[in-house]
Formats: sequence, structure tokens, C-alpha cells
Amino acid sequence: MRTHNPELKIINLACIRDDRNLFSKINYHLFPTQLLLVEGTNGSGKSSFLRLIAGILTPTAGTILWQTLSIEKNRFLYFRDFHYQGHLPGIKLGLTVAENLSLTKHLLLTNQNPLHDSMLYELGLVNCLNQMAHTLSAGQKKRLSLAKLFLFPKKLWILDEPFNSLDKEMQAIFLFKLENHLKDGGIAIISAHPPFSCMHLVSHHLYLGLSC
Repeated sequence: MRTHNPELKIINLACIRDDRNLFSKINYHLFPTQLLLVEGTNGSGKSSFLRLIAGILTPTAGTILWQTLSIEKNRFLYFRDFHYQGHLPGIKLGLTVAENLSLTKHLLLTNQNPLHDSMLYELGLVNCLNQMAHTLSAGQKKRLSLAKLFLFPKKLWILDEPFNSLDKEMQAIFLFKLENHLKDGGIAIISAHPPFSCMHLVSHHLYLGLSC
């Protein structure tokens, strides 16, 4: 059972990729309602940082704790508590929109029926539920990816450039959902190019610069 008061602790995190020191000695302690905004130039390590937090990469040094437990030693407990979205939409192109949502439902072992949720109207996906995912536009693929985020709540969001491929209307919907996620006691770590339009949501700010 998930705890109602999640916390994420990042201790002396370091990353070396291709013999280049991207960052080191990064420390943050995130509690419910807090957002860590990650900014930096291309190649500065934003995506690597998020992949470390998601447990996809192994840090060169440092520790990441979820609920005071190392994510390396408690992967199952950690993985069930967060959504990670990278640059790719994370959808099955050989399935329809409806099949993608149903697959997510089964993988998460939930009884919720995502196909009857009003959120699909807000995201403009109702009229393409039977459309193959590989035929969707970049914006539609992004909205399908966000639908999984919104329809199946988890305590921690780890999002890499979530505004990419979204028009202004969809960006506004995302920001509204992000604010509600934080108000409900969630935690978020996202990367975004400046300017970030809702700086009042940011509890912590990490800027990664290029290192040699």
C-alpha cells in the first residue's frame, strides 16, 4: 500500500557520461506539494538526471531514497509510485488509442475504465479512440501520453520536457493538472526550457550547466 506522505531524497548525486562530468554533489529533499524544476542548456544532463531519478540509469555516485529506502534495493515499491515520461511518448504504435489506454490499465492492475473518463474529451482524444497510434500527429501522441499520466494517479511525476508538441490550450490543461497534482500531495520533477510560465509552483530549482 502506498503511503499518503511520500518523500524523495537525493543525496550527493553525480553523473559521468562519455568521460564527461555532467553534474555532481546534487542534494534535494522533496516533500508532498513540491516541484523541482530542472533547467539547462542542451547536453547539460537534464535527461540524464531524470533517468537517474527514475532508476533507468545508475549514478556515478550518490543515493536516491524514496520513503527513506534506496530505490536500488526497493525497485518494485518505487516503480509503482511514479510516472516517468521521457522525450518519446511511451506508447505502442501498433495499438489503437483505446488499446494503449487499456494496456496501461492492465499493467497497473487497476479497475478504472479510462475509456469513459471526461479527461479524454479535454485532451481531444475521444474521436480517435479507434485510430492506430502510429497514424497520430506528434501533438496527439503527446496527449495520449499525458492521458496515461492524468487517468492513473501516482504520487511522483518525473517528466522530461512535457510541453513539447503541445499547443497553448494543451499546455494550459497540463499546468492545471500539474497544480492539482501538487495540491493533492503529489511531488513532481520536470525539465523545461525557460521561461516556465508558472514559477509560483516551483519549490526547488536546479540549473545544470555544461561541464568539461
